[in-house]
Amino acid sequence: MHRPKLASTAAFFAAAVATPCSLVSAQQSDVTISPFVSFLPATGASPLAGLAIALAGNGGLALRGSGHLALENSNAGTFYGTNTFRPWGADADVMFFLGGRSSGGFNRGFSPFVFAGVGVSGNDSLGQSVTHNNWSYGAGATIPLGSAIEVFGESRWRMSRYVLPTASLAPSPMNELRVGLSFHVGSRGNSRSRAASRSRSESTPSSFPGSTRYPVSTRTSAVAARLIGTAEDYVGVPYKWGGTSPSSGFDCSGFTQYVFAKQGVRLPRTSYQQAEVGQSIAPDWDVVAPGDLVMFEENGRIGHVAIYAGRNRIIHSTASGGGVRYDDLSTERGRWFADHMVAARRITPDSRGLVLDLARGFAELGVQLDTPDHAPKPER
Repeated sequence: MHRPKLASTAAFFAAAVATPCSLVSAQQSDVTISPFVSFLPATGASPLAGLAIALAGNGGLALRGSGHLALENSNAGTFYGTNTFRPWGADADVMFFLGGRSSGGFNRGFSPFVFAGVGVSGNDSLGQSVTHNNWSYGAGATIPLGSAIEVFGESRWRMSRYVLPTASLAPSPMNELRVGLSFHVGSRGNSRSRAASRSRSESTPSSFPGSTRYPVSTRTSAVAARLIGTAEDYVGVPYKWGGTSPSSGFDCSGFTQYVFAKQGVRLPRTSYQQAEVGQSIAPDWDVVAPGDLVMFEENGRIGHVAIYAGRNRIIHSTASGGGVRYDDLSTERGRWFADHMVAARRITPDSRGLVLDLARGFAELGVQLDTPDHAPKPER
């Protein structure tokens, strides 16, 4: 490739990804590494093996870069076999996950997405390596296999020229299928939150759970008092994974959803979904007020939710605690929750319409339920 062409391609890639990259970076972000295999059904060409790296924010937007190389050279047996090159390609894609994402990544069930991007590819032509710029679009879905791994599949339509598929004399797009695994290797936003939390605890120990002074937000409004009173009615109800009622038991988000429903507010089903409704407030124990939802993470993703009850306490349904109970954040057990809090939301009657609208946007089919927390057991 000539230097001018290389420079123009690099500039095009930079301009194409600058805006979405800045949007993703402004959010809590999750990093994934994805080995994959691509197939070209129409051509019957050799499969291509590749690797993708994605940076995802909690608003559903993700930025992905990938590269792939043919597993074998289809021209190896020709007259030009000694000078041929394996087909290769690279893509920069902007992805959007329908229904959003958690602040720690793909913490959900079946998750469809759409994408579009620009690319460059190279292949052999009479013993010479020829490169082409292109753009592509497509759709796919991910399915979690565990807390930090998922399988994905997608279908891409690649245009060989920068024209719309409907343009006059536009070339036919080429279909490409891609399947692979995604491994979550880091969550930049959560790391920053934990670091900031530790910094606050070291620099102002008197204002953090574990001290003798309660957080400053101790006044309880009438709405919060009713909410906490309702939650207290269910103290002692046993924990049940997937439970949503006092008769069967509660998991953490099933409990908060049930309590808020008693106040006429419908919340989404799981903790990472609840972390995206209402008013976002700083994940700081000096800021949260009674009645606020507080979210906790393990392994870089949100998986537990509680209601802040004021005076250094939370009320929640906890697997490690056996069911619905209060936990004091100044105890050894409570410090586990204090150290793992990464998000807080304020749900008020004024935001009820917003909560309803967002709740309807979360499909509960295939939702990955919250995992049990791993806080220290309560002292007997």
